[in-house]
Amino acid sequence: MYSPGKTSSYPDEPVDKGLRYHFLGGGSEVGNVGIILEGDKGDRLLIDYGLAPTDPPRYPAEAPKVTDVIVTHSHIDHIGMIPWISGSHHSTLHATHVTVALSELMWRDCHKVSRIEGYPLPWDKRDMDFALESWKVHKFGEWVEHGNWKWRLHSAGHIPGAAMVEIDIGNKKVLLSGDFDTRDSSLVSGALPVDVDILFVEGTYGGRTHPKKEFEIKRLIERIKEVKNRGGTVLIPAFANGRGQDILMTLHSVLPNLNVHYDGMGKIITRHYLENSEYLKDSEALESAFKWAKRVSSKSDKKKALEADVIVTTSGMLDGGPSIWYLNRLRNDERNAIFFTGYQAKGSGGRMLQEEGKLPIFGNICQIDLEWDTFGFSTHAGHDEIVEFAKACGANDVVVYHTDPINARPPLVEALEANGHTTHQPINGESHIIE
Repeated sequence: MYSPGKTSSYPDEPVDKGLRYHFLGGGSEVGNVGIILEGDKGDRLLIDYGLAPTDPPRYPAEAPKVTDVIVTHSHIDHIGMIPWISGSHHSTLHATHVTVALSELMWRDCHKVSRIEGYPLPWDKRDMDFALESWKVHKFGEWVEHGNWKWRLHSAGHIPGAAMVEIDIGNKKVLLSGDFDTRDSSLVSGALPVDVDILFVEGTYGGRTHPKKEFEIKRLIERIKEVKNRGGTVLIPAFANGRGQDILMTLHSVLPNLNVHYDGMGKIITRHYLENSEYLKDSEALESAFKWAKRVSSKSDKKKALEADVIVTTSGMLDGGPSIWYLNRLRNDERNAIFFTGYQAKGSGGRMLQEEGKLPIFGNICQIDLEWDTFGFSTHAGHDEIVEFAKACGANDVVVYHTDPINARPPLVEALEANGHTTHQPINGESHIIE
């Protein structure tokens, strides 16, 4: 029985005409994504089915029966509930090879964290095993027939293997961006526009313009040098799937003499990336950076890392993992510092540290007097990139999802409408039809 999320409110009546979209999650929030699309001839797809790893986690509503699920990428807020779908509906799962390769790792980590933190998870390892047998791998640009529809994947930037989904529903073409970025990163090239009629676009950074990456790299390097020169160590909590590798490549290219240690689940993910090098912008650069960093694999390695110039490790939000182990040992020496390179969600240890100067360490709330700073290394499209992308796609209708409905969506909608788009602002649990 499905328990953590809300009961499905998906309507029973068929679609008379047009395209019906229904957000089980992720419509009026960041993360927790699950999107049902259905046409007037009964064709139905589910795009993503994740959970938001907040404290406590947020779950999407129960999905109706679907034969096929397209997974845009391997972050847990897009993939975290897929085992339930597979176990309950025996759905066929579709994604790129690197997303499939990372799925087991992400699900096992999600299952482990749920048991440690005591939050409910409506799927078990049997569901996960079933899901692992349900994958179909697709290359970018490969058309797939689905009833009266056909669909294909395009590179979304963001992280290796991340995909946008183009769907030809007969009289119109639809594009779902997933998490995307049109700017190049160290790992991947940016997403390119697709000529469509309807665009579903993530608005995570609506109303916010990213700083120039060159400026942020320069600022990061200057700050690392400051800490190093005073005898301190910089702790960089970094997401295992994308961000940690990006930071390693940046440091290797700019400060090759730096003493950098790399710990956490990102080491395994990096190996998966290198085994799927066709999804990387420069696999040789990633391999060089990975070999250059001192990879932590034992207790003695961890102790050596405490003397490093920089430690790059998970969890990226200071919610456990090696980053908490290192912070507990670095926190009493004010020469040390913490540099955030990713979003710190509400309820996370990182957000608590930023707002209150303390966070939980092994069950105790500890004061953290270390200097900290935040750097903009996001691989989500910023406000300007989203507006430019929608215009380049030529979409008449733009559905803005995966966004804060109070602060991010209004300025983004205003900018999109000023460009002549008809905008739609989905609410979780409500169905809408675009004719």
